[in-house]
Amino acid sequence: MAKITVIVTSFENAEGLKYTLESLCEQTDEDFDVFIVQSGENEGNVSLIKSYCDEYVGFAYSLEREGLLIPEARNIGVSQTNGEYMLFMLEGDYLSPESIEKFKENINETKADILCPRLYISGECEPYYLDWADMLATVPHIGKFDEALLNTLDINGRVYKRKFFDLYSLKFPEQPAFYNTAFLSECVFKCDASLSGVAGAIYDDKSGVFLNGFKDGAEPNGKNLSAATELFDGIVNTVKTFIEEETGSFEGDEYTFQEILFVYFTVLTDRFYRYFWYLSNEDILRLKEKYEQISELMTEERRAKIPKAFADIRFPSMYMSREDAAALPMISLLLDFDDYISLPEFINSLYIGRFPFFEVFVKQSAEENIPKARKNAENLHILPDAGFFAAARKLAVGVQINVKSSEPLDPKILSELAVSQAPKSVLQYIFASKRKKYSAKTYLKKKGMSMH
Repeated sequence: MAKITVIVTSFENAEGLKYTLESLCEQTDEDFDVFIVQSGENEGNVSLIKSYCDEYVGFAYSLEREGLLIPEARNIGVSQTNGEYMLFMLEGDYLSPESIEKFKENINETKADILCPRLYISGECEPYYLDWADMLATVPHIGKFDEALLNTLDINGRVYKRKFFDLYSLKFPEQPAFYNTAFLSECVFKCDASLSGVAGAIYDDKSGVFLNGFKDGAEPNGKNLSAATELFDGIVNTVKTFIEEETGSFEGDEYTFQEILFVYFTVLTDRFYRYFWYLSNEDILRLKEKYEQISELMTEERRAKIPKAFADIRFPSMYMSREDAAALPMISLLLDFDDYISLPEFINSLYIGRFPFFEVFVKQSAEENIPKARKNAENLHILPDAGFFAAARKLAVGVQINVKSSEPLDPKILSELAVSQAPKSVLQYIFASKRKKYSAKTYLKKKGMSMH
C-alpha cells in the first residue's frame, strides 16, 4: 500500500486531465497511487484515463454517473482507495515534481495529519502565489487558529490523513461550494488534527478560472450563500466555545475570535461584490443583515481594517437591491464591436468580476448574442443601432467608456479604473492600457485554456 494516494476528479476536460496526470508522472518519488474518478462517459477523458492506467503501475479509475459534484467524486475516491494519506486534485491542476517526495519527508518529520503546500493560482488575472498559503507552507506546526489557516479554509492542494475519514466517519459535504472549508473545519476544530506546512511542494490551482461565471461549477446563489454563512457561523461558535473552555471566560475581544470574525466578514464581502448580479434582492438583504450581525461583534480596530482590505472597490458601497445598483453605476460601458461572435464571453467576463457597479449599453443588432441569463439584467441596456451613441451618452450615469474589442475583460480592470485618481478625460486611455496589460483571453490562450 502506497503512503499517499492522489484522487483526481475528472469531468470533460481531456486536455486539462492530461496536464494533471503528466505532472504526477513527473514526480521524483514514484511510490504513490493515482485514482481517477471520471464523471460521465466523456470519450476523450475515458480513452485518456485508460491509456494511463494501462501504462503506469498504481493508476486506477472508476467510471461514475454524469453530473457528480466535486465532493461527491472525492468521497467515491476515498471509499475505493486505501492510502494512508490522500491528496485531492482537479483535472487541469498541477503538482510540482518534488511535491510527493516533500510530503513524505514532512510526514516522517512531523507526523502531521494535514499537510499544507504552497498554492499557485494560474486562473483568473495574473498568476500569483497565494500569500496566506505561503505563510502556512513555511510553518512546521500550524496552530488551529492560525491567521493564515483561517484565510485559506477553502483552498485545494492539502494532503489529509485517512484516519479522519475512518475514525470520525467524515465525508466531504456534497454541496457545490465551500466543501473544502467544511471538511477542513471538521478535521481541525472537531477532530483536533495537527497541521504542518510543506514549502517544497507546490499545488497549481486552475479552478480560479470562472468558467461560465461559476467557480468549480458552484453557481453563486442564495442557497450556496446560506451554506457559507451557516458554515462560518459554526466556526465562530466553535472558536467561542474553545476560548471559554480554555480560559474560563469569554469577553468577545479576544484576538482569535476577532480574527475569525474578520475572515468571515471579508469572505461575505467578496461574495457580495463578485456574485451581486447572481443574487436575488432577498439574498442581498439577508447578506446585509448578516454583515450587521458580524459587525456588531467586531471591535472598532477590526472594523477599521476592512476598508483597507477592499480598497480596490471603494468599500463599503453596498446597494439594497439590484435596481439600486443599476440606477447608480460608477462606470458606463458603451459597446462598439465590429462583430458580436465574442460578445457572450465579454458579457460574462463583466458579471464575474468583483465589481458590480457598472452598466452596459449594447446595440439592438447584437441582442441575439447576449447570454440568456444576462438579457434581463437591470444594468444592461439594449438600444436601437440608429443613434446608439447619442442615446447611450444621454442615458449613461457613470463614467463613460467606449469598448471596441470584444475580448473578455479581466476582473481587475473596472475596479482599478473606479479607484483611479486620474481626471475623467483620461480614463478612456487608462482603460485601454489596463486592458492591454490584463488581457484575460490572451492569458488563457497561452495556457491552452479558454473561457466558455
